[in-house]
Amino acid sequence: MPNAAVLPADSPTLTTQTIADAVRALTPYMVETLSDFVAAKSPSGNEQPAVDFMEGALRDLGLASERIVLNTAQLKALPLFSTPCCPDGGRYNLLATHRPRARGGRSVLFNGHLDVVPTGPESMWRQSPFSPYVEDGWLFGRGAGDMKAGIVCALAAFKALKDLGVQPAGAVGFNAVLEEESTGNGALATVASLRSAVGAGKLASFDTVLIPEPFGESLMNAQMGVFWMFVELTGRPAHAAYMTTGVNPIEAGIAVMDDLRKLEAEWNLPENRPAAYRDHAHPINFNLGQLQGGEWNSSVPCTCTLGIRIGFFPDMNVDDAKATVAQHIRDTLTRLGSTLQLNIRYEGFHAPGCDFDLDNAPMQALAEAHRKVHGTAPLRQASAATTDARHFRIMLDTPVTCYGPDARDIHGIDESVSIASMIRVATTFAQFLHDWCGVEPAVD
Repeated sequence: MPNAAVLPADSPTLTTQTIADAVRALTPYMVETLSDFVAAKSPSGNEQPAVDFMEGALRDLGLASERIVLNTAQLKALPLFSTPCCPDGGRYNLLATHRPRARGGRSVLFNGHLDVVPTGPESMWRQSPFSPYVEDGWLFGRGAGDMKAGIVCALAAFKALKDLGVQPAGAVGFNAVLEEESTGNGALATVASLRSAVGAGKLASFDTVLIPEPFGESLMNAQMGVFWMFVELTGRPAHAAYMTTGVNPIEAGIAVMDDLRKLEAEWNLPENRPAAYRDHAHPINFNLGQLQGGEWNSSVPCTCTLGIRIGFFPDMNVDDAKATVAQHIRDTLTRLGSTLQLNIRYEGFHAPGCDFDLDNAPMQALAEAHRKVHGTAPLRQASAATTDARHFRIMLDTPVTCYGPDARDIHGIDESVSIASMIRVATTFAQFLHDWCGVEPAVD
């Protein structure tokens, strides 16, 4: 781990209260910035409006952005590559880095994703999901919590120090990435670019990575593995009056999910859980996210496709988990005595789970920054989801965690984020920058 920062002789020291007051003064900035950010529609695969917004927000802080183009051909040989759900289309990540006046302070990279999930029927939302509004201290809109608010917290932390006349005495990176919600290939492109730049001597590696996902101001110590699969069943059509002469793939698909629920329950048994998930209510989740099939009410259908998200524990190999689930599906069809044709394809997440060390120097510094702001130590949380943290942990072996504001109904209807929590997270980040990177007088 990096040693203590060697800071310039003129390095000032700020109190936590001074930092907190500076962040609180930026509340209008945070609300306005997040509102404009949410209004920049950025569904996974079409993130450009948010990319443009982010590039401008970084420019306003005096930071120039480098573009890291998403190139499947260059990524597909990497072990954490996931089969894309949409074309590259010239899309790109952003990486902007603050450089101190001289080498000395330790560095940090803030990483956050720009893409958001579909909204569902807009009629179910109280207001349009991309017309953000504030009510009772919560800012509403798709992507407000997951995870544009966390990105704004990182920007506000940097800005608060600048407003106090100081800047981090170590390098601070801001990395905005694509496709976190479907593949993770955006963060993979960043990691590949960082490895190449470090290897070529163009860039020093970052000492730690913070991802401000909406973790309710807790530190993530583990995350689930996730893969997406599509189960394609082809049967034999027939007139409904003679349905016994046909083979119904939709009914078989229902049986497939029923049997997968038994596997889900088996993996969730207490004796099958790693220690980090021992007290989790329901860590393993098999989600039927899409169902497509049938052609006519009075016909036995030809086809059925199940789009399924499978979660698995960090101590499971992703390929082994895929093989186990696939075999259960084949066993179901055998039990049914079915003549259905089965095809299983994998598109989207191919994401191993992993554990995160929270007892190293940067994670202890983040925990201490949280304690200074809150008065108590942060909780640790094992996530039942996956995040881009896996890329930095597995491919770079860099200390990393997720820590971000309190949000409600992410991926749901009327998604929202707590403004008070955003202020606390931004204050914690500013305190962390002060303590971990050190500060020096700001450049005019």
